[in-house]
Amino acid sequence: MKYFTRKRFSLGMYAGVILVLMTLCTWRLEIDWGLILTNFQVSVIRFTKTYLPLDLSQWSQQLYQLWITVVISIAGAFVGMVLAFFSSLAISSRPSRFRALKYVVRAFASLTRNIPEAVWAVLLLPLLWYGDFLGFIVLCIISYGFLTRSFADSIDETNASCMEALEATGAGYWQIVVHAILPETMPSLISWTLYAAENNIRSATVVGMLAGGGIGYLMSIYQGGLYVGYTGYQLMASCILLIIITVIITDQISSQIRKRIM
Repeated sequence: MKYFTRKRFSLGMYAGVILVLMTLCTWRLEIDWGLILTNFQVSVIRFTKTYLPLDLSQWSQQLYQLWITVVISIAGAFVGMVLAFFSSLAISSRPSRFRALKYVVRAFASLTRNIPEAVWAVLLLPLLWYGDFLGFIVLCIISYGFLTRSFADSIDETNASCMEALEATGAGYWQIVVHAILPETMPSLISWTLYAAENNIRSATVVGMLAGGGIGYLMSIYQGGLYVGYTGYQLMASCILLIIITVIITDQISSQIRKRIM
């Protein structure tokens, strides 16, 4: 009985803290909830008139650019995977030949992981200019930062006895990597890479709108006022629908692959 009493007390405290924080945020941002609720119906009507009905007149071009987005997303994830694997060997807690580079690699991976893809696109824009290649490089960078940390954690969880047994037989460092680390971590590496590819499809849209390439570039054109009236927004809505469908399909495919390999 005391356990449930403590539980209820803890939940009450958490709810109280959340309520206080929400109140402070509302007060600080000067949000007028009454005005929002009053204009809600008007906002819904304006939204539907702006984006509906969908304009599918350029569906062939949209599908082509969506294909480009998927390709550079998957390619960026797999290139990032290769680079991240070697970097993770350096920063993991397991014995490594790259121990001298540990702190340099860790700092670089943290830098690439913590800077958003939109910032990377803007930073690299003067160097690489608009296009699919810039989007590919940005997706490689963010995949590398995310996967390096994930791979290092997976390597740290490997069975040390297998590596010790190989060391006792006189196996070299790369033999231990190939015969001990890779077989044990391969399911996790594939799973994390698939997850990175899913995230890249979402990120590629934002990168494309900023730096060109893929379906995001089309959306930036539609939003840029190059189409008269609501047509641009209705074309953009059709792109958003295609992206949502693609994300759902890729999520289902990667989930099935994970179930088979894990």
